[in-house]
Amino acid sequence: MFEERKSNTAQPFTIEFWKRDVGATWLSFERKRIIEYSLIRLNERVSASGYVKWITSSVFALVPTLFSNQAYLLCVNCTDKLPSENSYVAVSGIAKLKRMRPQPGSPNSTIFEGNKIIDVSDWVNEKPPGEVPKSYLSYDDFKNDLTRRFEGLEPQIKDFLAFTAVSSPPFYENKGGINLTMYDSTKDQPHRSSLSRAISQEMKLAIPEGIGSTHTMSTCYGSFDLGYKYAFLSENADKPLSEQIETLLGHRKSRFMPDCTETSLSLFSAKNKPVTIKDLPCSLSDIPTVVPEKTSIFRKKRSIDPFDSFNFIVSSHFKTPVFEDMQTSLTQIANNLEKLASDYDMDPMHLAEYGFLDANYGARPMSVLRESLSFARTQEKEIVNPQLVLKVFDAFFKWNFEYVYDLWDDLLNKPLVGKRPAASLRIKYREIIRIIRRYHSSHLPGASRSDIIREAMTNPLETEQLIDECSNSGIIYQPVAGFYRLTRDDA
Repeated sequence: MFEERKSNTAQPFTIEFWKRDVGATWLSFERKRIIEYSLIRLNERVSASGYVKWITSSVFALVPTLFSNQAYLLCVNCTDKLPSENSYVAVSGIAKLKRMRPQPGSPNSTIFEGNKIIDVSDWVNEKPPGEVPKSYLSYDDFKNDLTRRFEGLEPQIKDFLAFTAVSSPPFYENKGGINLTMYDSTKDQPHRSSLSRAISQEMKLAIPEGIGSTHTMSTCYGSFDLGYKYAFLSENADKPLSEQIETLLGHRKSRFMPDCTETSLSLFSAKNKPVTIKDLPCSLSDIPTVVPEKTSIFRKKRSIDPFDSFNFIVSSHFKTPVFEDMQTSLTQIANNLEKLASDYDMDPMHLAEYGFLDANYGARPMSVLRESLSFARTQEKEIVNPQLVLKVFDAFFKWNFEYVYDLWDDLLNKPLVGKRPAASLRIKYREIIRIIRRYHSSHLPGASRSDIIREAMTNPLETEQLIDECSNSGIIYQPVAGFYRLTRDDA
């Protein structure tokens, strides 16, 4: 089950997600269900509950969770209705031995063995167990254990690493997960490999091997697949990004990992800063940050205990906090991004697409919301309200912005496309600009697309085209889907 990385006993070993045969790696409710399955007796009427995985048109497996492969029950559906794939049901019926055959190695033996299977005479849909499994490790303990071999990391950067493992559930038609890009400013140790890479490798020690893969279970009646909803990938940000990595950076649904609803990506760079702010690892990452200059690694220290990390990570992923008022949260984030741009006298184009403060709802606002969901998981919060989002914005996003601003001031102070839009552009879009400016002080997050189309003097199709051109030119942005604001007051 375990693969020793080195002979040194201080070195960690890898837990393989699909080969969990030690009780310490089971969550309590998993163990309870596994024991329940093992107590089923032959030729007795039994009842059991679990998730449905169809094998043939009449046989399905009942599994404790959609990712548990330690135990399953084979069920023959003897009813006139079919439970849905992945549904949670309670079945009742008679447990029997079927497909009897001589004991292996004794073809003439009178001792036979078979497959225990339940002839299901009745089943009902049930609500899955609502209990969130508890980890015996606190979030602070997990975070500190995860980074115990590194000295000089900022406390917030330790949080960013932990958030990547804790992840965020999918929301707003986006895949879940936290994407982190780490640049390296430890240039006083040129003979050593990049510390950002070392930190990413340390993260991989804490993530169970195979956690994001699909596992095929083989039975005498056929096979079925199991999969866990979380995956973790580590990639080099200094190399050209593959189509898969670009897709994952954008949290878009794709063919690459259709069975994973949460995928966290850790990108490492040997450079101390991106070439430009618009470099994809920097502009698309939820958290682009820098390893502090004085950071060092103590390899003689033991890494995080793999059993502890496994228990904490899997327990965290059962928590699914939800937003109380997403539109208000998005508007507040946009207001704060505008204030940062103003306070630091930055080119307003940073609020437009691919700017460091990209305030379009699918960019930095979504990143802050993902951080908020991850933070809520660590704090046992079921509801993420606008107040919590503002707390996360200040404690993590704003902190990181101020941190990298000092290190990347030449990039962040550099005009992206000049100081103001050309006069010809202002004339071309002045009708749209006028309408959006009029809604600036309203209670709305901006001027809605429908309001602009209704109030503009041009025909609807031309107005829609002008709105899109205006957005592509960086003069306006969308803090909330379908609502527009100006990136600058003097446009």
